[in-house]
Amino acid sequence: MDAVAKADVAKEYFAAFNRRDFETLTNIFAPDIFFEHESPIQGRDKIISMLQGFCTAFPDLTFSVTDQISREDEVVCFLRSSGTWQGEFAGVPPTGRHFTACTVDRIRFSGASIASISTVCEVLGGFSMMHQLGIAAQQSEV
Repeated sequence: MDAVAKADVAKEYFAAFNRRDFETLTNIFAPDIFFEHESPIQGRDKIISMLQGFCTAFPDLTFSVTDQISREDEVVCFLRSSGTWQGEFAGVPPTGRHFTACTVDRIRFSGASIASISTVCEVLGGFSMMHQLGIAAQQSEV
């Protein structure tokens, strides 16, 4: 699979998430896929469960790919996400507030399957998102 085809698979990952098409996600994830963010997760079933949890907490959560860089066995996706917090998330009750955030995902492949995803939030993205959701003070208040 060449870099262009891998870029297409990476775009399909986000499109499938936006459609809540977990069957497609299951088919494009390697069985031992590794997701790295604040708390690393390994295994397709665990990652699908995590994504379903995001959808429960943020039913309108969507990702838009704004740019991509592809090479050999990886694709780097620049993303804009947005959603409204409607369900409990990480043990915290929802605020009903909307957020937008920018992230970068580094997606690595093993053959035609996504083998790992590393997500990095914008430098102040985590803080900004927490403020937008109503669970952190504004920077000027800290």
